Amino acid sequence: MNTRRYLAILLISALVIGVLGLGGCASTPPPSTVDPNTPASVPADQTTANPLAIDDPLSPLNRRIYRFNALTDRYVLLPAVHIYDTVAPEPVRDGIGNFFSNLGEINTFANSVLQLKAKSAGVTASRFVINSTVGLAGFFDPATHIGLNQRDEDFGQTLGHYGAGTGPYLVLPFFGPSNMRDAGGIAVDQGLFYVIDPLQINGNLPASAAYNVFFALNKREQTNFRYYQTGSPFEYLLVRMVYQNYRALKVAQ
Repeated sequence: MNTRRYLAILLISALVIGVLGLGGCASTPPPSTVDPNTPASVPADQTTANPLAIDDPLSPLNRRIYRFNALTDRYVLLPAVHIYDTVAPEPVRDGIGNFFSNLGEINTFANSVLQLKAKSAGVTASRFVINSTVGLAGFFDPATHIGLNQRDEDFGQTLGHYGAGTGPYLVLPFFGPSNMRDAGGIAVDQGLFYVIDPLQINGNLPASAAYNVFFALNKREQTNFRYYQTGSPFEYLLVRMVYQNYRALKVAQ
């Protein structure tokens, strides 16, 4: 493939994911409360009920990005999701959600292997095979109905599993709350997906763009979080605290 064409595809795909990707893995809303049963082994700097204890040296920049994301969400993404909900019947949206969830098993499997979680890797591989065949390319989810429940592993969790600290808290443009470790994890997971290219869409600009648009619309539709609707004047601190707790609990599982 021509190098310039390949780079153009990656750039456009990144922009599409960015503009429409507020519901991506970094911004998936965590539980609304802090689990009082947080394992004692979780480092205090990675999960804490004290929002002021979280390392956030880039707070002024993070807050500006947070406001930018809120405006983009309100005026770009949510209207697009509204149109999507209007034109696509619920069964179709459910099928699209299952399809993307099935593709996500690839990263979960890879990270389960890296973490030496044999059971998780086995269940994930079984889910992918069953849903890709009996489930008609993943549009249906028969694996769950037979008791193979979905796992969730990413490279940020893999790094945490081996003791990597979170690093400073970050708010990523378009993607939302994250930290230095998880931001690097997102890059690795996305890179792995593009290297494997299970849909064989690299080099096909319309297909890549369509994939990214539907991925982002589906992800945002499944995300219940709405900016500035928590009822708290300290929403930024609340989101920061809950995100860090959520990720620490995921690593500890």
